[in-house]
Amino acid sequence: MLLGRLLGDRLDSVCRMLQSNKDINRDTESTAVKGKPFQPTQSIDGEFGFISLLEGRDTPRAVRTWMYSPKRQHLNSGQMIATSVPLDLHIYMDALESKANPMTLAMMEENGRAEALFQQTGETNTHRIHILKASHFLNVKGFYDYELVFWQDLALALVKGSSQAQERYAKTLAIKLTDILANRCLDIPRPLDMKREEWEVIMARLMAPIHAKRKSLQGLTA
Repeated sequence: MLLGRLLGDRLDSVCRMLQSNKDINRDTESTAVKGKPFQPTQSIDGEFGFISLLEGRDTPRAVRTWMYSPKRQHLNSGQMIATSVPLDLHIYMDALESKANPMTLAMMEENGRAEALFQQTGETNTHRIHILKASHFLNVKGFYDYELVFWQDLALALVKGSSQAQERYAKTLAIKLTDILANRCLDIPRPLDMKREEWEVIMARLMAPIHAKRKSLQGLTA
């Protein structure tokens, strides 16, 4: 149930972002787009596509947002709608710590699972990564298409009961991981075709040194 609610929030934010981009493309005056959400602040070009760092995702736990777009030469939106529905790849990193007061039932359930995980493994999940595919334009029926490809909870704090400094470290690490993952898309010919299992392999490789460092620290404090 919690995953369904969280996924719904992500998909809702995708729709809002796509609608915002549609409005921005329609507006021509700078004053018309002032204050619009999901503004690209950085773009990096690759051989097969480009990634854009987006700011303004309106979810309370948003940490980092990237979008990968394949290169689509010689096509405008009208031609695309008539032939196919091109997709972009959305990479979202969100914090899992509770920020609302009082806590909701969903947050209490989430904290309960986090405590159980720590009792079993000594790890505490701090962030969640989502990778989604979403249509760049409206489809022939007038809707946006979107699909969850991959998600994973990540334990980025080194020890339980993180201090503010350790929380800042976890956030910095979450941002770094998201940036690496987004840039990795530029080295892959067709990242939109990748399956969940392929993303799992990539994330396992990225998380391996983090797990090793945590085990080392736990050994020192045992």
